[in-house]
Order: sequence, then structure tokens, then C-alpha cells
Amino acid sequence: MDYSSNIENLKYQEEKLQHARERVRHSVDVALRNGEKIYSDVSKWLTDVDCITELATRKLCEIEEEAGTRSSNSACLNLKHRHQISREAKKMAGDIAELLKNGNFNKVSYLPTLQNMVPEQSKDYMILGSRMSVMNRIIEALRDANFNKIGVSGLAGVGKSTLMEEIRRQAKEERLFNEVALAKVTDNPNLSRIQGEIAEMLNLQFDSKENEIERANRLRTRLKKDNEILVILDDIWKQLDLNAIGIPSGGCKLLLTSRDQRVLASHMGTEKNIELDILGDEEAWTLFEKMAGVSFKDDPDLQNEAIKVVKECAGLPIALVTVSRALKDHKSLRIWKDALVQLRRPPPEHDTEIWSPVYSCIELSYKHLVGREVKSLFLLCAQQGYVISYRDLLRYSFGLCLFHGIDTLEEASNRLEKLVSNLQDSCLLIQSPHSSKEFYMHDVVRHVATMIASNHDHNMFVMRGDGGQTAWPDVDGLKRCEALSIHGADHIHKYPNKIECPKLRYFHVQCKDSYLKTPSSTSFQGMDKLGDIFFQGMDKLKVLSLTNIQLSSLLPLTNLQTLCLDRCKLGDIHWIGKLKTLVILSLARSDISDLPREMKSLTRLQLLDLSYCYKLRLIPPNVLSSLVNLEELYMREINVQWEVEGPSNEGKNASLAELKKLSHLTTLEIDIPNVNNLPKDLFTEKFERYKICIGDIPWENRLFKEEAFSRTLGLKLNTSFQLDFWIKMLLKRTEYLYLNESNSTKSVLYELNREDFQKLKHLHIQNNGDIKHILELRTPAVAFPILETFVLEDMISLEEICQGKLPFSTFKYLKVLKVYNCDKLRFIFSSSIVRGLSLLEELNITSCNNMGAIFVKEEEDGIEDQGDMMLFGRLQTLVLNDLPKLVGFLSTKDSFMADCRETNSEGNHDLQLPLLHHDQLSFPSLETLKISNMDSLEFIFGKLAGQNGKESRDLISSGSGTEESGATTHFVSTLSFPSLKKLHISSMDKLEIIWQDQVDATSFPNIQELRIFSCHKLLHVFQSNLHTTTTTLMQSLTSLRIWNCDSLETIFGNTEGQNGKEPQVLMASSSGTEESVAREDGIARHIEFPILTELSLDGLPKLKWIFEGVHTNLESWPSLKELWLGECGGQVNKMIWASKFASSSSSEENQLPTCIQQPMFVVEEGTFPNLEILSLTFNGTICPSRFSDFPDPSFLLTRLPNLLKLEVYDSVWEEIFPYELVDREIRLRLLRLCCLRMLTHLWKEDNTKPCQLFHNLECLEVFGCGKLKNIVPSSVSLHNLTGLEISHCHGLINLLTSSTAKTLVQLKGMAVTNCKRITEIVTMEDGEANVKITFNKLTYLTLDGLPNLTHFCSGPYSFGFPSLERVTVRCCSEMKTFCHGVLSTPKLSGVYDDNSWSSKRNLHSKDDLNTTTSCLWEESNQYDTGLLFRERVENSEEDENHPSEDEDHSENSEEG
Repeated sequence: MDYSSNIENLKYQEEKLQHARERVRHSVDVALRNGEKIYSDVSKWLTDVDCITELATRKLCEIEEEAGTRSSNSACLNLKHRHQISREAKKMAGDIAELLKNGNFNKVSYLPTLQNMVPEQSKDYMILGSRMSVMNRIIEALRDANFNKIGVSGLAGVGKSTLMEEIRRQAKEERLFNEVALAKVTDNPNLSRIQGEIAEMLNLQFDSKENEIERANRLRTRLKKDNEILVILDDIWKQLDLNAIGIPSGGCKLLLTSRDQRVLASHMGTEKNIELDILGDEEAWTLFEKMAGVSFKDDPDLQNEAIKVVKECAGLPIALVTVSRALKDHKSLRIWKDALVQLRRPPPEHDTEIWSPVYSCIELSYKHLVGREVKSLFLLCAQQGYVISYRDLLRYSFGLCLFHGIDTLEEASNRLEKLVSNLQDSCLLIQSPHSSKEFYMHDVVRHVATMIASNHDHNMFVMRGDGGQTAWPDVDGLKRCEALSIHGADHIHKYPNKIECPKLRYFHVQCKDSYLKTPSSTSFQGMDKLGDIFFQGMDKLKVLSLTNIQLSSLLPLTNLQTLCLDRCKLGDIHWIGKLKTLVILSLARSDISDLPREMKSLTRLQLLDLSYCYKLRLIPPNVLSSLVNLEELYMREINVQWEVEGPSNEGKNASLAELKKLSHLTTLEIDIPNVNNLPKDLFTEKFERYKICIGDIPWENRLFKEEAFSRTLGLKLNTSFQLDFWIKMLLKRTEYLYLNESNSTKSVLYELNREDFQKLKHLHIQNNGDIKHILELRTPAVAFPILETFVLEDMISLEEICQGKLPFSTFKYLKVLKVYNCDKLRFIFSSSIVRGLSLLEELNITSCNNMGAIFVKEEEDGIEDQGDMMLFGRLQTLVLNDLPKLVGFLSTKDSFMADCRETNSEGNHDLQLPLLHHDQLSFPSLETLKISNMDSLEFIFGKLAGQNGKESRDLISSGSGTEESGATTHFVSTLSFPSLKKLHISSMDKLEIIWQDQVDATSFPNIQELRIFSCHKLLHVFQSNLHTTTTTLMQSLTSLRIWNCDSLETIFGNTEGQNGKEPQVLMASSSGTEESVAREDGIARHIEFPILTELSLDGLPKLKWIFEGVHTNLESWPSLKELWLGECGGQVNKMIWASKFASSSSSEENQLPTCIQQPMFVVEEGTFPNLEILSLTFNGTICPSRFSDFPDPSFLLTRLPNLLKLEVYDSVWEEIFPYELVDREIRLRLLRLCCLRMLTHLWKEDNTKPCQLFHNLECLEVFGCGKLKNIVPSSVSLHNLTGLEISHCHGLINLLTSSTAKTLVQLKGMAVTNCKRITEIVTMEDGEANVKITFNKLTYLTLDGLPNLTHFCSGPYSFGFPSLERVTVRCCSEMKTFCHGVLSTPKLSGVYDDNSWSSKRNLHSKDDLNTTTSCLWEESNQYDTGLLFRERVENSEEDENHPSEDEDHSENSEEG
């Protein structure tokens, strides 16, 4: 009975447990779907349930099976076994009951705390190099205990928020902080929401009844409990009260982002600010390609269009992501082309799929600009070209009266400086890297600004000929238009003769230079010439800016404030006197020859710019002095003959004394070549800005190009000139001084005190023949307290720069020091001054014949200075050139020679010590090192270990180490150049080795660019025992050029394998490891240059190896893009390439000496997977019979699948594209062939198959190929060819067949010169009639030195040249007419008789091209001038590249 009861109870309990499990599992599933975490006891209960359920089910099955067996054989009843089963069932039922008791859960799950969750990385996030660099800088700052607040700024849409999400994820994943909280601030900050977002991530629960102050207190308490908390506040727009949020002033780290750097630095008090920039081209393409979800590899046309689309996005991530998603999975070329149009010409309505997100993002930045002035300036910037000039902004904004309460240009300049700074801080305007007075807008920002400006609130329109809007606004648009800018007018649609713009206030038109040179050009439909009628109806116009325009007058514009006519063709401008409202007038670079007297009436004028008016000769007297309100006057590079100041000036020209009457003048730029024209007391203290040249200073020495300097002065003084008080006053305030004293008897420097240079930042002294010292010890005052650039040039008597011991801080702000041609100068500075050069960035010492040391150590009482380390912590560029006596970078003054050579035990002077050998020197930031024309140097890098107990010395050496009389010299380098990227060594006649044996790899870990030129004794570039030095250099090199080194045998010399030792094989993998692998034949097989992109070897007649004992194979050059090999001698040409097939040759004539038998390169398919440019020069030294080991064109082109440019010089190839290549797609874009004397054709015609070989070719140049019979056969299409140049190919009778000519739809330029036998350019094919050939894009055609040319084409073909602008015909004595068919040249203005731009070049023009050609031929025969059609080569010897037809070419080849 107990048995049955226990079994039944087990079944009952097991069934109950199944139901309970089902209920709990359902609750768990619901919780998991809601993102909740399951309590651990629930999870354990379910596990236990599953386990016991499985046991119970198995036990019940066993019982049932046994019961069935027993019923069939009751005799087998086992009472003991039955009792055991009953006990097990009872125990199991009890365990189940206990589980059922514990399974009554009120709640199975909970919401997880955010601080414990590591967010998943967004699937759209991409790891990009630039972003990783910024992220590393941010994390480094977060780890730095010195920084509590870190700021990250960047343009709208540049990816700041995405980066913050990734930093939050990484900070939690790597446990950089105990907790990380991130909150979005936005442009309308809600403190309660920000508090809630931070609290939620910290698992801090707020009561719904708590107000902001109570929440802030609780949050502050929570943040103070743990210092290891990071709070990220993203997208801050204005000053945010952290205390009101509850963020304490200390404790947690803060990471803040904003579009406005000023908000972070000034308002939020960030201690470290990092800028997030746009993406580079490669990263932009990578991001776009991923987001677009389209494979471009199989569709070149789609890829080309996609590249254009990416370019228009200009690296802005939000634009890239938005556009790519809009085009996602689209493969229709039309859709991509339409997207490109939308990007280049944004629609007025910005609610398109492409523009809407981008527009909204940037418009928000615009809306948050504070004040009408800065918003107006932003829209004005959108009207400018790519480069935005500060000068133009000032002139335009002042004329438009943008600044409230501003009356003077000085005040306007101050206001503009502030507003520009605001736009820069908001990342809406970017500082140009080229000038402090130039800016630019990001392309996408400019597009959005243009859209904002064009709406009905502003009515400002921009037309751009560079792919932007080219159509004029409609009539209604013009009527409401207030600002109109036209850039690149060559593609703008035809303008109306008269436009009605009654509200127009700003009008800017910019044409290209060429329109003035060719005024007959119709490319801008005549807008390069404007008359009065065009400007009628513009009564409200205040600012007019025209560039490269021919102008008659502007009489209707009576309200004009600013008029800029830069580079315009003006002629007589007497009408300008009627524009009496003008306050700003610029005629810079225009063609005016004299200023009209009528300008006297422009009494309101505040700015006049006559700079670079090279034809200006006359300024009538009293015109300048009449401009009584003038504040700024610019007269650089004008050739006015100023009258000398006198009691009554009756001359034709003005006197400079008139400027003294301009009491408001604060800015003056002027050249005064004749010092005698300089009146007394001309310059006043009112001058805030000036650029003044006094004396005849050559233009190349006028260094006033740096706009950062507002006060510059150039002086070239004669013997009679005396400094007056006002010149000295200018000198005291000058920031940039150029001093040329070639004709002076006494230096200006001797007439000035140290106090006169307190403002000087740049000093350039040249051509002083008497001065021996720049500074002498007179007073303890620092002579140049803020000097940043110091240049000394052609100072033939200069012996010392500083005489006496000057203060440590004399040159403490010096950044650039250059010394040229100072033959008596023995050194630059003493060690006491050197220790103050902590900011020095560039040092250039050139052509100083007696320079013994760059810096000298001072001595006191015979004791040498052993002071602290001379740390050149910021020195980035070091140039030492043409210093024949230089023996030490740092030495003692009186021991140059002793420091140069030490005497060995036998009294010989053959042990020369290092150029850099003092432990007192350090160059941690040096990036560029250039050493040239140093005749004494025999090796450069290494370290000379100590001898006779002396300490070891670092080495850049002027001699060679030796072993004499038991004294040993070995090299253990510690001299380090950790940042060196560029090393240039040239013209070192005695240099034999650059790197000695065991230079430590850590000394040069980052060399990327190595240039070695004209070192004729150099045997090896690296003399290495395959230590880590070589591996490190190979890992970092990106560019290697070695030219004209007559003795060079190896680049990487290998001393292993000598003295009976077996050589090793080096494999330097991209992971940075090295592996030595011994081979039985002793030849190394594998090396790798993982990031080398350029290799150029030229003029190396003895070169045998890249790496001694090593030939390179397909693993060696994974990144190489450019390979230039030339003039390496005949044997090198043979062994420089090989393939696995060529090595099997056993012909005796193909055998080479054992020492060079191994090839330098092993070329197999995939050897150069990324090679794009290949240039080969052979010097014609290899005969065809000895050419079997060198790869033919088929070999190269099949193994270089990505080759885009191929240049071949002096080769014996007979063809370029063999028949075997006919089925292959060749990517070649440029083919240049020069002096291939055996070349007969590029490709042999095969009519059975279409030729694909030339489909991608864009440029074809063939020179000096005398046996060439035709360029390409008639079956070849050249539909992508844009440039064709043929010269000195005397075997050609015609250039192209008509079939091929028809395919030249992209050809832009054609030049055929010096081909003696050519009779026509295009030849007629049999059976053709009524043929028309159109060269749609051909703009220039040159036919020169073609004595047998009779026609361009002798057949009755019609030719169309719709774009042809320039034709040159010279030395074509048989060309009587151009062609016989119909000829169309709508843009051609005539025919030039010379291909150069010399003064002898003439333009001839008749009715049409045929008539012009005929007239020129008749004129040539009538007058026999010989200038146009004479054959220049009629008396010359037979061209060596064109053997006569009966010459035995094979014999000639053998002899060659």
C-alpha cells in the first residue's frame, strides 16, 4: 500500500511542479522581453526544477517499465527492490514539495541599474583612425589628474554625440570609472530632464514630488560619495549652471561637448579642449560605402559618381550618413546623378530626403547666434568665394552699415574681429592654414547658409560657375533680391541686358583673369563688359564689387558706399568723381594709368586702395590731400614719380607731403623707392598699422607677406640717408623689420638702443658689409624680448651675432633662425643663449664657409661649460647646408680643429669625432633633418663608445672610426631622434656610410621619408647586421628616393654571412616582428616594406641589391604605389627583375656574374598589388638578344593589375600591348614612351576581336620613337583620351585613321611636333563618304615642325571643333589649307605662329581657319620670312632615332 501511495504522490507532485514551472517561466519570459533582469533565486529555482523534473520523469518511466515486466512474470517479484523504489519516490516527492513551497514568487525580475550595464556598440559606428586619435586624446585627458573638465568642440554634425556614446561605452567596458553618466543638454536645456538622465544612470531614484533644488542636493551628495564617476554633458549651447543641476565643483570628472569652443573655454571653464574635425577623403569614403550598402567594385561608372557625391559631402559625417542612407541599395546611375545635382545646387526648399537633416542641424547653429550683426555677417560670408578675406568682409560690411553705432574703420575692424571670432568659436567659420586674415566655410555649411540667405526673409542669392546655381533668379526673385553674388562667371547663363533689382544692396561679380586677356571671349556671354544700362534700376545699391571686368561707367549709382574694382579694365575713370557717397574705393591691380582730378570731390572717402596698379604713373597734386576723412591708404607696388616736397608744388605729380594733411590716417601701405622723395615728419604715432618700404628693395626680398604682422618696415638705405626721429619712432613700434644696408656706411643698428626692438617679432638683415656684431654687451636689458624669427643673409663681415655674455632670455621666444652666406661667422650662439632657445622650431644654416660649430660652449677660467642639458624640445626642422668647415654642432670656441680630429697613438689625424657628440643635446621633436654639401662627412649616424676610460659619445659624425694599435672603436648608439620623419642627404662627396653597424632601432623609430642625392662615395645606405634597426626602418618608411650615387652597391648592407658565417633571411612582417630563416643556398628570400608607397632609384650604376643577399618577392611591397627605376646600368637592368620562369634560362649569353645573378625584384602576379605608377629608364644599353630575363610589357601589365601610369625611356621594346593582352581589361590611364628606338607599334591589329586595351587611357605621349609606323590601328577606340602628344616620330606618315578620330570625344589637347614625314593628321579610309568628325572638347591644337604636312585631313570630311580656342601652326611649309571639307570653329579667334609665350608670338585671323592657313602660306612664300614655316631641321644630321630604311636594324641592334 505504501508503495502505491508513494508512486501516486510522486506523480501528483511532479504534475504540480510542471504547472508551477510553467507559471514562473511565463513571468520570466515576459520580464526578459521587457529588458528586465531575473532575480538569481528565480533562476536557481528554475534550474533546480528542470533538474528534479527530469529525474522524476525518468524514475516514473522506469517504474512503469518494471510494472509491465512484473505483470507478465509475477514470480520475479522482488520485495526488496520494490521497497527501495518506494523510498526513492517518497524522497523525490518531498523534494518537489519543498520546491513548490519555495516557488511562490511575488516578483521574478527587476529593472537593471544603468550604471552596471555596458552599452552595446552601435552597428553604425565605425572605427576610423581620426576618431580613434581623438578618442585616445580624450581618454588620456580623463586619466590625467590635472584635468577635471575636458571640452570637445566641433562643427554641427561632425559626430560629437556619436563619439560621446562610444567613450561612455568604452569607459564602462574598460572600467576607467566606477560609474558613467551621460545627459543631453540641447539648445533648450531642461534641468529636471538632465538631472533625471544622470540619476537614472547612477541608479539614483528621485521622488516625483521633489523640485529641482531638492534633486540637485541629492544628486550632489551622490556624486561626492565617489570620485571615480564620469559625467558627460553633451551638446551645450550656452553657459550651464552645474551647481543648479547638482554637479559639484570637485570630485567627479566632467566631459563636455559644444559646437561653440568659446562656451566651453570661457563659460564652462574647461581646462583641456579638444577639437573634433571633419573626416579625410579616405575615411569619408569608407563611412559612405558602408552606410550606402552598395558594392561599387563591379560598376566603375557608379563608383565615379559615388566619389563625386562623397566629395560634395566634404567629410561631414552627418552629410555622409544622410546621403548614403538616402541612396542605400540604389544602383541606378540616374538616381546618383540626381543626388549630385541636389548637393551641388541645393533646392530653395530644404525638405528633401538629402538636405532636411543636414539643414536642420546647421540652421540650429545659425539661430543660436546672438545678435543681428553676427547673423548678417554669417550670411555675408555665404556670399563670398571659397576663400573669405577679412579685408573684403570689412569693406563690404562697412559699406552695408552692418555694425550699429560704428563710424570709423578702426571701430568697424574691432567689431568685425569680435564677430569673426564668434563665428569661429561656433565652428561656422574656419581659419585658413595659409593666412591669419583668410577664412573659409565648410562646403556643407556654405550650402545651408546659402539656402537660409535665399529665403524670403533675406532674399540673398549666389550663382556659382563651379557646379553650383548657374541660372539667374526669375523676374520676381530679382525684384525682391537684396544681395547677389556671381562667382566663376564662365559657366553662368547669359545675363539680361538690363535687370530690375530695386532692392539690391550688395552686388558682386567675379570673372577669371583670362577674360581681360581675351576680351573677345564669349564664355560669360559678354558679362566681362558692363555698361551704364546694366546698373539702371539699382538705386539702393550700397556695395559693388567687380573683379576682372571691363567697365565703362557707373553713373546711375549715386548711393554707393563701397566700390571695389579689383583687376578691372577701366581706362578713363573721370566719372568716378560723381560717386560722392563713396566711403571705400578699391582699384587694386586695375589698369588705370592716372587718377582723375575729379576724385577731389570724394571727401567722404575713408579707404582708398591703389595697390599693385602697375600702370599708375600720375596722381595729380592736391588729390590725396583733399581726401580729408581718409583712414586707410594702400599704395604698394605703384610707380608714381613723387614730387619732392617744396614751398610750392607745381609739378604734375603729388608729393608725399600731402599725406601729412590726412589727420585721420591710421593705416598706410606704401613703397618709396627713392629715399629723396621722403618728406620730413611724414610718419606719425597715429599709424596703428603700416607696411612701408623705403629704398629700392627687390621684390623677392619684400617679405611682407605675413598678414599676422600689422606693422612692417623695410629699409634699403644709401650712404647719405640719416634716420630722423619719425623713422626711429616707427622702428620702436615695428613688428617686422627688413634691413638692407648694401650702400650704407654705418649700420642702423648702431644708431639704435636695445629699447628700440621691444616690439620686434621678425628681423631680417641683409647685405651689410661692415657690421661685425649684431649685439654688443652694453646694458643688461634684453635686446629682442619677443623676437620670433631671425634671418641673417649676405653679412660678409659678420664675425659674431652676440658679443659678450648676454642674458639667458635674450632670444627666449625665438622660433625660426636662418643664416645664409655669412662667410666670417664661426658660430651662431653661445651655450648660455642656447639654453634659452626652448621654443626654437626651425634652424637653417646655409653657405657659411668658416662655420666651425653651430653653438659654442662658454669657458670660465679655462673650465668648460658642463651645464644642464640643451633641450631643443620644439625644434622640428634642422637644415645644415654647404658648411665645409663645420666639425661640431656644439663645441668650444677655441678648439674647433681639436674637436674635429683627435690624434691616435702614432700621431696621425685619421680618427674624426662626431658632428653631434655631446650628451648635453636632445632633439625630441625633430621631424625634418636636411644635410647637404658637407664635404668632410664620411658617415653620419652611430655612437662612438668611450676609449681609455672616457664616456661614450653620440654620433652624427664627420669622420670614420678606426682600430689602431689595439685601441678599439665600437658603436653603441643612444643618440635618439624619436620624432624624425624626413631625412634628406645630398651632395656629400666623402660620405661612405650613413648608418653604422649597430644603430639602435629606437633612435629612428618613425622615419617615413628618406632622400639621398649625389653622394658619390656612398657604398651602403644602411650597413646593418639585420638587427632591429633595419626592421624598424622598413616598418616606418613610406618614401625612399636615391639618385645619382655612383658607388652605391646596396641599400641595406648585410655583414652577416661573412667570415664563414651563413647569412640569415629576414622577414619583417606588418606586425612588427622579425624572423630569421636560414636557407641552404645562403640567399635570403623574404623581406617586407609594409607601408612603403614610393620607391625611386635613379643614377645608380653599381647598384646590386636592395638588401644584400636578398631578392624581394610578392610579400615585400604590399603598399607600394609608385616605382621609379632609371639609369642603373646594363647589368642592373638585367637582374633587377625576374620571374619564376626566367630563372630557368641556361643560355650562355644570359649568364651574368655570380655576384649579381640574383634579381633585385621577383615579379609574380600580386607582387605589387597596389602599384599605380611605374617609370623605367634603360638608357638603351640592353640589346634584344640579351633581354630575355627582363619582363616584357605583357609580363608587367598582367602582373600589375592596378597600374595607372606607365613611363618607359630608352627601351628596346618593339610593342607595348602584345596580342596576348587583347582579352584583358587594362586600367592604364597614362602612357608615356620616350626614345624607344625599336618600337614599331603599340598594338598589332587583329580584326577578329575588339580591342579593350585602350578603353581607360586618358593621356598618350610618344617621343623619339623613329620606327613607329602608326599610333593605333583603326579598330582601336580612344573614347577616354583627353591628351595626345606626339614628337620626333619620323616614321609616321599619318597620325590617326578616321575611325579612331571619331572616338576622340573627350580629347582636350593635341600636339604634333617635329615629325619629318607626316603628311596628314587624320587619314581617310576606303569607301567612306559624307563623313563628319567632331572633336567636342578639343580646346588647343599645335602643329609644329612638320615640313611635309599638307592638310589636317586630305579627304572631303567635315570637321567640327565647337570648343577649339587656340591653334598654333609653325614650320609647316607645305600646309596650304587646313582641310577640304566643311569646317566649324565657333570659338577660335585666330592662329598663333609660335607655341611659346614670347613677344614674337603673333595671332593671325582671317575669315575662317582654312582662309587663315592659306593666307599664312602665301605670306610666307611671298616675303620668304622663314619665321613661320621654315624647317628647323633641314640642315641637321639624320635623327638617330630614325634609321634609314635600308639600314640593317638587326645589326644595329646587336652593336648597340
